[in-house]
Amino acid sequence: MGYLPDSTGSSRCWLSDRALKVAVAVTLTLCLLAPTPGFTQPVSTDHAIEMARAGQTDEALEILAARYIADPKDRVIFHDYLTVLCWAGQDARVAELSKRLSPLEAPGYALEASAQSARRRGDYLQAENFYRVGLQRFPEDLDFPVGLILTLVDADRSQVALELVAHLEQKYPRESALQLARGYALEARLDFFAALYNYNRILDRDSENREARARRILVLDRLGASDLAVSLAGQDPDLLSRDEWQRIRSDQGAFAVRWGNLSPADETQRFAQTDRALALLERNLAEIGSANSATPFALRGRFDRLIALHNRYQMAEVVTLYEGMVDEELVIPNYVVAAAADAYLYLQQPELAEPLYRHILVTQPDDLNTSIALFYTLVEREEFDAAYKLVDHLDRSQSPWLKIRGPNERRSLRPNPDKTTTATAAAMARFYGDQNAEAQARLTVLHEQAPANLDISREVGNVYSARGWPRLAQQTYELGLRLDHRHKDLQLGLAQSYLERREYRLAEQAINRLYTLYPEDIHVSKLHRQWAIHNLRELRLTVGYADSSGTTQGSRDRLFEGTLFSRPLDYNYRMFVRGRYAFADFPEGNESYRRYGFGVEYRRPDLESTVELTYNEDGSDEFGGSFSLLYELDDHWSIPFNLEIFSRETPLRALKQGITADSVDFGVTYRASELRRVSLRTQLMDFSDGNVRRSLTASLEQRLVTLPKYKLTGIVDLYTSANSEKDTIYFNPDRDFSAALSMVNQQRLFRRYDRVFSHRLALTLGNYWQKGYADDYIAGFNYEHLWEIAGRFELAYGYSRFRRVYDGLPEYQNYYFSRINWRF
Repeated sequence: MGYLPDSTGSSRCWLSDRALKVAVAVTLTLCLLAPTPGFTQPVSTDHAIEMARAGQTDEALEILAARYIADPKDRVIFHDYLTVLCWAGQDARVAELSKRLSPLEAPGYALEASAQSARRRGDYLQAENFYRVGLQRFPEDLDFPVGLILTLVDADRSQVALELVAHLEQKYPRESALQLARGYALEARLDFFAALYNYNRILDRDSENREARARRILVLDRLGASDLAVSLAGQDPDLLSRDEWQRIRSDQGAFAVRWGNLSPADETQRFAQTDRALALLERNLAEIGSANSATPFALRGRFDRLIALHNRYQMAEVVTLYEGMVDEELVIPNYVVAAAADAYLYLQQPELAEPLYRHILVTQPDDLNTSIALFYTLVEREEFDAAYKLVDHLDRSQSPWLKIRGPNERRSLRPNPDKTTTATAAAMARFYGDQNAEAQARLTVLHEQAPANLDISREVGNVYSARGWPRLAQQTYELGLRLDHRHKDLQLGLAQSYLERREYRLAEQAINRLYTLYPEDIHVSKLHRQWAIHNLRELRLTVGYADSSGTTQGSRDRLFEGTLFSRPLDYNYRMFVRGRYAFADFPEGNESYRRYGFGVEYRRPDLESTVELTYNEDGSDEFGGSFSLLYELDDHWSIPFNLEIFSRETPLRALKQGITADSVDFGVTYRASELRRVSLRTQLMDFSDGNVRRSLTASLEQRLVTLPKYKLTGIVDLYTSANSEKDTIYFNPDRDFSAALSMVNQQRLFRRYDRVFSHRLALTLGNYWQKGYADDYIAGFNYEHLWEIAGRFELAYGYSRFRRVYDGLPEYQNYYFSRINWRF
């Protein structure tokens, strides 16, 4: 009798024809030893053997044990007792009795039972010795060579076993037992295709060979053809044990989960296989009896179901299942823990994901995917120092090349894909930390090395976009999509660039298509929300109050201004209404000014423009209007132009005297990147009292320090003006000039995804010169808080104090302000 373990190590019992002959011999021997007439024996040993064959091993062992204790020197009883102990699986007891076994004298059935028991308990050396003795003593009994082959396989000597099979097949070319043993050896070598071929050969000669049919099913399962294995097993449900049935059904579900990760030809069907896997797993769990069962196959099914739900982006359910397993105090494998960590991160709970990733890395420190996931978790938690340290360590630990052993033992070098992964992540770490220049420098090198790597192309485009170069970003995305028009992230970047470049029709089509296909993708959902917010109404409010030590520009100034925009009309248009109220005290009395406006805004690629009709109340009612335009030549150069009848920049003190002004200004701006901008603007104001003011403004902004949460920007402002009239009631210097340097410190104090809180401090110091007066210094500071919520609501409020000089006299102004921008 031999036992063929299946793929998980459990045993399948099979009985050869020669084993039946041995059993008959045992029976005849017992008959010869039966008591003579007149001798009384309560139960004969042959009856005990029959009971054991019928499955009543406990009862049989009671009889044989009693007989053995009564006469331990009776070799027949000893051999029978040892054999039935083997049948009962009492291998420890067999091991004790085998010490008294004489292999050179024991009958074949007892020797084979001792060898089989030794093999079962892992004593392969003793089993091999017993089988080899049996092979010498009983050369025609195939149980011994077959048992020896199986023992060699169990002892990790599969090659020796296969050589023995080949030798024996010369004598027994059609013996199924030998071919079954070969299949067992091939399975042990993980050569499942050869094992399958071997079992098919057996079935070609003997289609009813149950062992070959069963092994074929199990090998098919190991090869991943679990659907076929289940189908074949279903044709004969009694062919497999209950555990084997559960195993192949579990494998069927597990392989369905894995197949669900492959990209289908049709993206609309990408979850079809995963949904099938979920249905299979749920059916299997129902048949096992309970979805909360802790049996091995039930646990495997529960783990696989959690993975399938993860792949289906049903992350809330993943978290629920995982937390239930934790409450049950189950031993949860790392791949399930990783899926739960992914779910927490997806659900914007990085503080719960981080300890799970770290738990995995304790036992799998070289798990690159988990390390990269931990890096992204640290970024989401705003722990940039730790994120930089981790990803830089990962990048340093990866060699750019892999040594591959080729033919004739020669080694060749091939690029290491993991190095590309870590180098890209290290570059993107700087991008997430707003260090776009360094991110671009790193990615450019990678892109030059692998221009066809579309994932790198996507990241390069994202950095270009963040640096304020939407045209260059769009070109990058489009070039990548020429290589693979299905690349989701390149499509996403292109849709984003459409929105940034005000190509609204194309943006809508691209965004809606992506959201229809990938609603579960976080970045797609974010862009879809951004598009929805773009299509909302918008309200802008500004409220301010100023208290000055002098009266040149007025004191107790109050300002309220609000603009309400409609939803976009025909993609490119928005209607708006505007209201403005200003008040100030002057020596000659106070002045209040109200302005009402109605207009239309037009936006298209490279151009923004507004036209507004105004109605002004300042003691006398007058109509006015304005036209503004911003034309973008490319990603760097732009030209602003403004024309205004009854300019909003008309001083209140002039309005107090019934004086109004029209204005026109024209400029040019060069924006190198988010780090530097230079602008030049000239303005002409024509006052109704005959005064004409000409002014020129130049500005340079330069980022000096860029850290993940802190930025320092230097701003140089130059201003000069000249007026044609003198001695006006409003401040109107003949000629003046100012130069000022501002240092703007901005720090992000809090970020939780789309909720951000930061503060800003600007310090200004400069000099002011006015014709006819001595020059003097000007100085001030501005401090404000800034809140951003969900991309729909922005609030800023703060306080500033400035020292300015008018006609040689300094004035100090305290200003309190608040700004709101709300999409609804």
